[in-house]
Amino acid sequence: MYAQLYTKTVYSLLKSCLKIDDYIENAKKNNIKAIAITDEANVYGLIKFYKACKKADIKPILGITVFINAFAPLILLAKNNQGYKHLLQIASEVQLNESSLMSIDKLKNFSANLIAIIPTKNNFFQQLILSNNKLFQEYLNSLKKIFNNNLYISLFPEVNDNVANLNKLVINKAVDNQIALVALNEVRYTNQEDAITLRYLEAISKGEKINSQTINLFSSNFCLLSETDFNRFFINYHEAVLNTNKIAQDCNVFIDFNKLYIPKYTTPNSISSYDYLKILCKKGLEKRLDTSNIPFNYLERLKYELEVISKMNYIDYFLIVYDFVKYAKQNNIFVGPGRGSSAGSLVSYVLGITNIDPVEYNLLFERFLNPERISLPDIDLDFQDNRRDEVIKYVQNKYGKNNVAHIITFGTFASRSAIREVAKVMDIKDSRINEIVSFIDSKFNIEDNIKACPELQQLISEYSEVNKLFTIAKKIETIPRNTATHAAGIIICEDDLRGISGLQNSFDDILQTQYEANDLEALGLLKMDFLGIRNLTAISQILDLIKSSLNIDVDLNSIPLNDAKTYRLIARGETTGIFQLESLGMRNVLQDIKASTFEDIVAVNALFRPGPMNNIPLYIARKNKTQPIDYLHTDLKPILKSTYGIIVYQEQIMMIAQKIAGYSLAQADLLRRAVSKKQKAVLKHERLIFIERAVHNGYDKITSETLYDYIVKFGDYGFNRSHSVAYALISYQMAYLKANYLTPFMVVMLTNVIGSQSQTSRYLRDCKRYGIQILPISINKSYKLYVSEDNNNIRMSFLVTKGIGQTVSEAILAERKKGIFKNYFDFVNRCQPFLKQNIFQSLVFVGALDEFKLSKKTMIENYDKIIDYCRFNPSGYFTDKIELVEKSDEYSTSELMRREKDLLGFYLTAHPISKYIKENQEKNLILPSYTLKYVDKKIELVGFVENIRKTKTKNNEEMATLTITDDTVSIIGVVFPSVYQKLKRELTKDHLFMITSKVQERNEKLQLVIYDMKLID
Repeated sequence: MYAQLYTKTVYSLLKSCLKIDDYIENAKKNNIKAIAITDEANVYGLIKFYKACKKADIKPILGITVFINAFAPLILLAKNNQGYKHLLQIASEVQLNESSLMSIDKLKNFSANLIAIIPTKNNFFQQLILSNNKLFQEYLNSLKKIFNNNLYISLFPEVNDNVANLNKLVINKAVDNQIALVALNEVRYTNQEDAITLRYLEAISKGEKINSQTINLFSSNFCLLSETDFNRFFINYHEAVLNTNKIAQDCNVFIDFNKLYIPKYTTPNSISSYDYLKILCKKGLEKRLDTSNIPFNYLERLKYELEVISKMNYIDYFLIVYDFVKYAKQNNIFVGPGRGSSAGSLVSYVLGITNIDPVEYNLLFERFLNPERISLPDIDLDFQDNRRDEVIKYVQNKYGKNNVAHIITFGTFASRSAIREVAKVMDIKDSRINEIVSFIDSKFNIEDNIKACPELQQLISEYSEVNKLFTIAKKIETIPRNTATHAAGIIICEDDLRGISGLQNSFDDILQTQYEANDLEALGLLKMDFLGIRNLTAISQILDLIKSSLNIDVDLNSIPLNDAKTYRLIARGETTGIFQLESLGMRNVLQDIKASTFEDIVAVNALFRPGPMNNIPLYIARKNKTQPIDYLHTDLKPILKSTYGIIVYQEQIMMIAQKIAGYSLAQADLLRRAVSKKQKAVLKHERLIFIERAVHNGYDKITSETLYDYIVKFGDYGFNRSHSVAYALISYQMAYLKANYLTPFMVVMLTNVIGSQSQTSRYLRDCKRYGIQILPISINKSYKLYVSEDNNNIRMSFLVTKGIGQTVSEAILAERKKGIFKNYFDFVNRCQPFLKQNIFQSLVFVGALDEFKLSKKTMIENYDKIIDYCRFNPSGYFTDKIELVEKSDEYSTSELMRREKDLLGFYLTAHPISKYIKENQEKNLILPSYTLKYVDKKIELVGFVENIRKTKTKNNEEMATLTITDDTVSIIGVVFPSVYQKLKRELTKDHLFMITSKVQERNEKLQLVIYDMKLID
């Protein structure tokens, strides 16, 4: 029997295709009792490996492969927990070092309780050993001083004479230096045939091409050997084989998954954390309720929550969160009202962590912290996205650079990327790659895509090249290819993370863990989600603009939740720009529901998801009284009244179980979890308990069974009410600002979508609907961002113009500060040192220079004359002597519209359809802007065909996709083959058409299915 000591898994990114589960399964099959993980320069897979080995009853040996210089690898294995900590510290040193190397000097600091193995089958070592180079002897001497008897030198399987000769020389070195020998086999894939997969991974990593001449498998000896094969290869080196088992016996790391690493919060005057938390909660409760005469139910709820928090040892957790939320608010950083189940905590509310009163909104603490299900609390926090990093930096400064870190994630080969990358290595033409990838649905893996697609099956069977492509792509699918950073997760730890999870550099000054989120949570590390929310930034900007332009301070915590204007806007579905409510489907639901209360917004937030959406028609019918409400039992009415007898929230399941069967809310939460996760065995067992308890409470057996089955049937659709209430509040706040402060709202919305032509068009349409005039770009009145003029008009930003970025706009504004531009000559003369001619022309065609009262043609054709004049008159002294040649004619309207569209991405001052609308005012024309009203209806509309994209179906039939616009919106029109054959001769872009079509909703967007089109002269 031997122990496998040298293995690189897929976490040696693109240098191995060995998945941890496959490694362990193969080891178990070969009856190998101890195996190691020794990935290159990182510990990414250590926890996954450790847990999987323990589950399979295999001894895990934790290690790493580091490089002492660019060519000299060294295997390090942890003997015990101290050695494991050193292993993590070494991984941190390597990753935080720009060269990714480990120096001998630094290695001395972490060598205790580590075993070091020199893997001699390495080009660098082989050359040194074969040439008897003194550098190798010096290297041995330095390592022996550090590791003493914990240093081993390796022999490798004698697969050829070269390795046999190398082994003999290694033995001599070992004897001369009194270093123990160990038998090693490097493992990097599961089976012999996977050698080709590894070759492709390395080619992807290096950007190489592979063909029949360059396939060179480089080695086929990186798979796990059976005991028989291992002993055969090392038949003459029995002691080296025994040493594999000796090393395995010496390596005994125990990882404790029951420990918590919550930092200790520093309280004032050395008061205990619990006492300090109680003081803060009492003050916070009085402040929240604006009274010192606290209602009894609040006092009881607060007392209960504090007892649970104390019992679960989470006091410092709450104080830590309270502290950085307080920092954010004191520094005017917008914090969301709550996220997830934490809004169900009264302690969170009175500390200011959340902004939802859980008592008022009937939210349950047990949905957040269940004393009968021990798990870390999960307080996720939303911050305005442009200042989120300030809060994280505050936390880092408070707890230490090595105690606060981002969380690592891994980018993996998905179905499409796996195919594309392998195809590039195979040097397959881009057109062929695109054809193949067009059949791949990214939601499914490659195998399922093949099963579902006859076209793919045919390609694979007919073309050996495609067959090979899919064979390799399936092998690399799901393998990690690069590291990334968790979008929101932050770890805060009382100890230095370099010895707990390993650290590495990230995209900013905050370091990053080497363990993924699940591994970190298993270790008991405190993970918090700091989410950056664009909508909170927008709210902050809108409030600032209201203050600066209207001199009104709006306190969102004090706005009425029954504002009639706000609900009229929501019920009309005019929710463009409103958090959570702006999708087409959501707007339709809001209109159908006729949303009129805050609870409607809460419910729609919960219902508008796959699965629960099936209940939306029933909710609408009952809300609008077109269908009677059925509560199944009168005792459910208080629980389900706000949702018209429908289970919408997970908390309703818990309250039903409490009411009917006498469950505690903690027990009810366990039932809720079983329902949500569809745990059949648990639900079957729980059914008996529920019915027995319900009967004991006075309900008959049939009623008890009916109610339980009702919970199970509809409960898995239930959504977290705490989260829904918190997010509904953000939705309402934004809707309130839009309804009551429209111009500031639209200024911010437009500013935040600069660069997105489609989004800009949507907001411009909104402005037009509400009578807000969009003023064109002006060289003397525009700024980098949109600004309001006269309180009800909006001036466009310089940045909207193609080719004008931050640098150009700042240069113009800096020059304008010296004095407004008096005329065209003055503008060109002052700006020609830093503005190129194409920028001048762009400003002319977007109307930015119209205030100079010259035609666009005059400005364009006099530009060179002015430049020449400036060249010969740099002082500008004789500016009054220049005479511009004014053009009596102007560019055609169509040319000006085309230029405007090219530069802005949309028509602003005019649109080809505008003239037709004016000439046909008496007709009730349907335009692309109005199609939302006609979903699933056949209509005739007038539209401008802006673009035509011809394509072919799978049956090689011609069809077309059209971009159809009016002056504010564009919509896609699909012309299927049978219709296309009739229309293709007269189908031309840049013309107006009368279009007969059906309006459809697809993937949250509208499209037209076109039956006929007639050109409008």
